[in-house]
Amino acid sequence: MSKIEILSSGKINLDLIIKGKRADGYHDISSLIQPIGLQDTLLIENTNSSKLIDLDFPDKTISYDDNLIIKAAKSFYEYFQISQAIKITVKKKIPLESGMGGGSSNAAATLLGLSKIFGIDDFKGLLSIGKELGSDVPFFLYSKTARISGKGEIVEIIENPAKTKYLLIFPGFGSSTKSLYSLWDQEKLKIKNYNKSIETKKISFDKKTVYLRNDFLPLLIERHKEYKEIFKILDELELNNYSISGSGSTIFSVLEDGFDTEEAEKYLESSMNIKAFTVNSIEGWRFLID
Repeated sequence: MSKIEILSSGKINLDLIIKGKRADGYHDISSLIQPIGLQDTLLIENTNSSKLIDLDFPDKTISYDDNLIIKAAKSFYEYFQISQAIKITVKKKIPLESGMGGGSSNAAATLLGLSKIFGIDDFKGLLSIGKELGSDVPFFLYSKTARISGKGEIVEIIENPAKTKYLLIFPGFGSSTKSLYSLWDQEKLKIKNYNKSIETKKISFDKKTVYLRNDFLPLLIERHKEYKEIFKILDELELNNYSISGSGSTIFSVLEDGFDTEEAEKYLESSMNIKAFTVNSIEGWRFLID
């Protein structure tokens, strides 16, 4: 196989509960996650270049060595003893620092794409690599609705999950996962008291009640006044089932069947300097193989 194109999906955290900091520096969490149809595209192809792993990535603020795609490819090459030169070309749609896991999804896509390019059928091996790359990478290797726990390495797939439609709102700024966890460590008592004092929004998901709780929410609201302004607009539009995905910055609203968001999107974008659009949940990976 000479090349493969992969659609690399984003995700929504319907809830995110932080249980505490681990001895290894990570945090134990519990989170219900769905892949969504907002997708980057990765093209991986064999080359005759002298450079073993060449990367064409649109955002030049991320250095070559810090890019999770490169870390994933290097780990794959070391694990499976590969020496064939490749080029990876990326088209981005998932914003950086948006809480939708674009980096982790790209890393998982890289691992899966390389396994197909080189005819390697070892999903357990990919999971082993993924666990070392980042907390969300194991989830993205499955790319199915799941409850994750531990530091993210425990993935419990939900069979035949509810198909969900989301309104996504990008508030015009990013949010660093690393800095949010550091703040959580400092403010965890305040956050626990905050969670006890509010009525958490809830939805019915697969005939079960899911509370749209995100333990980063009070920290994000404190740092960015825009959240309260957007939440107020969502309440006025009766889009009441909203929260923030991951460590931010994306706001999502779970939509009821038949809800037309066109006017809501226009109103949100005209009221504030933000982007809003609708996506559906999806399951699994999409490949174009040559």
